[in-house]
Amino acid sequence: MKSKCTVILLTLLLTAILSVRAQAAPVRKKIAIEAGKIITISGKEITNGIILIEDGKIKAVGKKADIPWDAFVIEAKNQVVMPGFVLAHTSRGLDSSNERIPGVPFLSTFDAIDPMQAFFEDSLRDGVVAMLILPGNNTLLGGTGTVVKPYGRIVEEMLIKRYTGLKISLQPTGGTSRMGHMQRFRRYMADLKTYKTQFDQRKADATAAKKPFDEEIDLRKQPVFDLLERKLRAFIYCAKAADVIKALEIQETHKFDTVLVLSPDCYKAAPLIAKKKLRVILDPQLIAWETDEQTQTEQMKVIPQIMQKAGVKFAFQTDTSQYGTRYLWYQAAQAVKYGVKREEALKAMTLYPAQFIGVDDRFGSIQPGKDASLIFLTGDPLDAQTWVDKVMISGEIIYEKAKDLRLRKLLDIPKSAARKKEDDTSKADS
Repeated sequence: MKSKCTVILLTLLLTAILSVRAQAAPVRKKIAIEAGKIITISGKEITNGIILIEDGKIKAVGKKADIPWDAFVIEAKNQVVMPGFVLAHTSRGLDSSNERIPGVPFLSTFDAIDPMQAFFEDSLRDGVVAMLILPGNNTLLGGTGTVVKPYGRIVEEMLIKRYTGLKISLQPTGGTSRMGHMQRFRRYMADLKTYKTQFDQRKADATAAKKPFDEEIDLRKQPVFDLLERKLRAFIYCAKAADVIKALEIQETHKFDTVLVLSPDCYKAAPLIAKKKLRVILDPQLIAWETDEQTQTEQMKVIPQIMQKAGVKFAFQTDTSQYGTRYLWYQAAQAVKYGVKREEALKAMTLYPAQFIGVDDRFGSIQPGKDASLIFLTGDPLDAQTWVDKVMISGEIIYEKAKDLRLRKLLDIPKSAARKKEDDTSKADS
């Protein structure tokens, strides 16, 4: 009896302590960021600016602003604040990215995302706040994608937008030729059209006969119908420049809302892509080499520069394990080095990918009404010596470099120094 009373008393005491702590650390509904520089993406860069945040949304941004008396102030006067990076395409973070069956549009990456994969932790550390996870490039009709943030214990916590985009790959696999691959796609679409015609006829006959019609569309086919009705966007992977011609044929025939996912070879089709005014996601390898037929010398082709010159809107991606190209900032810096406008390079890892995946109402730029999903940088985003110091998603600080245990071990930072930095950060926040 005595031990039972002790347990009850301890439980009540613990509850009281937790209650006090909860009151001492309320959710910060109002935040003011004093930044040394703000890269808004949507407008001019602001030196010594202020961002006001309320309930996770950006309320105001500018050179001057009235900071509410009850706002929590984040001092970032020596830092650059900009929108978090957005990935418009990746097949990483899945337990398996491809299926053996060529036509599986009814599958969803939502069911295969593994939140425990290191990819998400690395992405957050690199400043990514949103990403579209699509099936891989080895399945003709690979299924629908899922937009997530790289943070959460379960997929539901990571979720931003479900049922986003349908992946189509024009890369033949399993010994199939390109002729056979395209014929398989055409046959699938023809069978789908026949099915829909017969379904509509049965429905019309039932209506004419004043009979109930309870039959529903086959859910396995529904994603492609949504694609045809432009409720879903087609992300078409092209492994060669010749595949771009086929992708344009598909887009023209079926009037898909299309984004092309390109390999390096596809720069050759830039004029055709520009003529159709399609958007593209570039391969992480931004440099291609071509042998001049007359001189037999190797000529460097800077793919984003070619796309910019043609007037094609592009986004970067990091679907690679190669060091360097796996960083969005590295690709942007490389593009600028070879002639791409700085503004376009910055948009290619923020606003444009957000537009491509349909979340630009929340991500991609610093504007009133959008989510306060920001990154705090120690310097210019295209400088190799710049670090991501903090990542904020929807008004909440999710990542802090000072508290990154894995990074501390990697860089062999002494525990005492790291602990002192954490203490200094805590004092500044209090």
